[in-house]
Amino acid sequence: MKPKPVTLPMKNICLLLLFIIAGFVTRAQDTVKKTVPTRFNIDMNTVVKDSTGKTYTFKEWTALTRTREYVLVAEDTNNPNTAFKLVKKDVLMRKYHASPNTGNAISTGQKNLSPEDIEKQGMASDPKPMESENFTVGERIALFTTHDMNGNKIKLKDLRGKVVMINFWFIGCPPCRAEIPELNKLVELYKDNPNVVFLAIALDSQHDLKKFLQTTPFNFDIIDDARFIANMYNIHLYPTSVILDKEGKVAFHTVSFAASSPYWVKKTINEALK
Repeated sequence: MKPKPVTLPMKNICLLLLFIIAGFVTRAQDTVKKTVPTRFNIDMNTVVKDSTGKTYTFKEWTALTRTREYVLVAEDTNNPNTAFKLVKKDVLMRKYHASPNTGNAISTGQKNLSPEDIEKQGMASDPKPMESENFTVGERIALFTTHDMNGNKIKLKDLRGKVVMINFWFIGCPPCRAEIPELNKLVELYKDNPNVVFLAIALDSQHDLKKFLQTTPFNFDIIDDARFIANMYNIHLYPTSVILDKEGKVAFHTVSFAASSPYWVKKTINEALK
């Protein structure tokens, strides 16, 4: 005796289809969420610890990262407000030199890497620094004409054909001051290349800047009393930096200070110079 075929009411069939479709949509949404890069919020309130659990103050961990012997590693790469671990670069070097099988031996293809290459690999594996909400990669920004602290005329339009890095800052901003040594290293690195220009848009008066620069050299071409330029781009978070390619289009932009910022800035400048 053959069993009777089971027939579902049309209402149940429709509900079943809806559940199947909902499942696909949910999985698609989960996939999208996993592929969106996390934008980390790194500022004075960021929790930074070492491997023992000791918590560092903003002044302490920024001083250590400026030595270029330490880097910050996110504890939760999916959380924009995650805590960070302060890791010595030689630990990262051992990590990249370690064999996945033994954990100790130097792996094939890694033997000839210099410390600089190891550092680059470590930085490249980290997410890009947090982007600014005021710029969009590939778009041109509003042009301005002004004078620097020395009275030299600066016309952004005339800098087309050069790679231009613009840094927005002010003296009373701790992260701004923390990144100055790294920014000075960039100026030194490209000092012989006339096609790279570094501009600093300062909110402070010329008088205050001159006093500050006596003890803290900042080797960018500084534009004083330039809040009107920051307002042009609606900037309220500092420091903010943007790099323009030779066509005057945004190639990179970031807000706040991160240990990996110098790597990404150099990478962007070198690519824009090609």
